[in-house]
Amino acid sequence: MKLFSYIIIAVVAIAIIAGFFVLGTPQAERMRKFDDIRVNNLQEIQWQVIGYWQTKKVLPDNLDLLINETQGTRPPVDPETAVAYEYEIITEKDLTFELCATFKTDNSTDQSSTKEGRTDVVYMPYGPGDASWNWQHGLGRACFERTIDPDLYKPNPEVKEIIVQ
Repeated sequence: MKLFSYIIIAVVAIAIIAGFFVLGTPQAERMRKFDDIRVNNLQEIQWQVIGYWQTKKVLPDNLDLLINETQGTRPPVDPETAVAYEYEIITEKDLTFELCATFKTDNSTDQSSTKEGRTDVVYMPYGPGDASWNWQHGLGRACFERTIDPDLYKPNPEVKEIIVQ
């Protein structure tokens, strides 16, 4: 009977250890989930910047300009540190801006996140695709340059041209 108990304990211990190798440690999974939230947050900020431009015909100078008390929206912050993400206008004329965050994991070699090696096809409004392929990042600080296409994202026709001084 003792031998049977030892075998059961050994099998359970091996299963737990194998689970860590296959799934990763709870800490690694926690860091990956935080990074997934960071990517989602950057995507949300990107859409807020596009919406701001469509409404005002100018890129916001900073993320605080995206706060809209009436709609109850504000740019998300890092889920772990509660620090605002980095935002910078690269070229106002070309409608190019950059969003940056600091990541705890590297998803640049993750096959499910690459455009070519995608295995998890998501049906997006304009056909099958995966929105994460252009948000690949390494460990540490990563920046994503985005350019608004005015032919794709039309500004609100009611808005008069704003002259930036």
